[in-house]
Amino acid sequence: MKTNQQEFIRYISAFARENKIHIWLGGSFLKGTATPYSDVDISIFGGSDLIKKLIYDYGKPAFISRTSNPAGILIVIYEDGVPVDIEIVESTSTIGIEYFHSEDIRLHEYRRDKNLYRNFVLRDDIPYQISRLFHRSLTKYLSGKEEIGISVANEIVTFLDLPDFINSANYTTEIGHLLDCFSELYPLETEYERILRNLMDFFG
Repeated sequence: MKTNQQEFIRYISAFARENKIHIWLGGSFLKGTATPYSDVDISIFGGSDLIKKLIYDYGKPAFISRTSNPAGILIVIYEDGVPVDIEIVESTSTIGIEYFHSEDIRLHEYRRDKNLYRNFVLRDDIPYQISRLFHRSLTKYLSGKEEIGISVANEIVTFLDLPDFINSANYTTEIGHLLDCFSELYPLETEYERILRNLMDFFG
């Protein structure tokens, strides 16, 4: 599955300048260590309307969830496969004259908004939150972080109260069976499941 993270980064850079909203690039794309499966990590300092515009003007999200620890980060997965983590900033001591910042916001004093994300999540029930772990597991595994990918998959195993855990020897076959089991109990949105199945195609 081809992903378009660099296209998304060009989009948010232009969006920041055109809409005069401050956006910081972070994570592996800032550090230059990203893989084809890496999330684009960004921080946004702006109001609800502009954040919504940023999310939906790029394309149609297949999945929008949020983190619980830490609170205040949106997880957006687009239909074209681009995964984005959006940290919503409530206040910051340093902004500067540019709107798109290729620097880590954590170098400055700032406070994350722990409530505004509620305006954007598509669903907030527990099965929906658990279902995001499939994407996290697969992208970590495919990025070469196999142990993390397996550990995250086993969080789903625990949630479903299944008898057998996934390990390094059976991950590439059992993750598909786990998705089958989960989706039978908790049907996934069609486009989100398609993205997960496409990621599994890399296992052959």
